[in-house]
Amino acid sequence: MTTLILPPDLADRLDAVARRLRRKPEECALAAIRTFIEDCEDNARLATSLNPDGIARPPEDFWD
Repeated sequence: MTTLILPPDLADRLDAVARRLRRKPEECALAAIRTFIEDCEDNARLATSLNPDGIARPPEDFWD
């Protein structure tokens, strides 16, 4: 299991948001991390589907 040590200002902001949402700070942090990871995975899948060989090329009519 990974343990995260938050800087005090970020921990305070997390606590404030959790209080407003009436949730535990741990639940809010986990939801944020889960969303971040899912976004990164989605972006990687999209990048692979748009450019499967990993080489960036301009569109065919770019130089016209």
